[in-house]
Amino acid sequence: MTDGDEAPSKSHAEQSRQLEELLIQRQKWLGDASHELRGPLNAAAMSLNVVTRRDDLPDGVQATLRNAERHLLHMSDLVRDMFDTAKLEQDAFELSITPEVPVHEIIDEIADEFAPHHDVLSLRSVPDRSITAAIDRDRIRQVVRNLVSNATKYRQTNKQATIALLLQRVDDNHFEIVVDDTPNGLGMTESDLQILNSGQPFWRAESAKAVATGSGLGIQLSRKLVERSGGQLSYESQFGTGTIATVRLPYTTEAGVDNS
Repeated sequence: MTDGDEAPSKSHAEQSRQLEELLIQRQKWLGDASHELRGPLNAAAMSLNVVTRRDDLPDGVQATLRNAERHLLHMSDLVRDMFDTAKLEQDAFELSITPEVPVHEIIDEIADEFAPHHDVLSLRSVPDRSITAAIDRDRIRQVVRNLVSNATKYRQTNKQATIALLLQRVDDNHFEIVVDDTPNGLGMTESDLQILNSGQPFWRAESAKAVATGSGLGIQLSRKLVERSGGQLSYESQFGTGTIATVRLPYTTEAGVDNS
């Protein structure tokens, strides 16, 4: 190798090193920032929860406090997503597996939460109540809740969301949770789907940005959580019609497990 060849090679190596350092710094910032925010947010949420349980508050005050509580919970979810993303990127994330989880309970909880939402016209829940699985209950609930939340937010202009939430057997080894927001969903173009499936972090479709705010964290975090659980998260979508998101999971999760 000549001196002329060595210079570009050294420059490329230095750029690679600097990029790696920036990625490490970003991961550390995500972890540190989310850790620092969790404490104050949890304390504020607990205080609000105590106050909103009082039955001697004027109606206007009660409504205002409940609205503040909803926004606070949304912030808490965002911070949790930041923290989980940092842990996954550092390969420091472990699942906490519970055997024989009645999966329909997760579906029922989320349906009960979103069915009365003012942006939801209808939420149809069809769970197979015989399905049990060894899963991290909280993480799978986090994934499904994120998908239903997106279906609620990303809908056609001047229309309320119509959501079908299904739990069904696939075969002797797998079951599926399906979130279908057609026909009132916003949907994605073919190019949007390609970028989404590429795993690009923080990405959001331009059409999604036009109708609702978001960080882009939840959608890729959900994919990583499902994959860490031994499953797959896939999408079928048509712009202007909606999206069908399918979470396929095994009845028994083996990889990335913390049974302590």
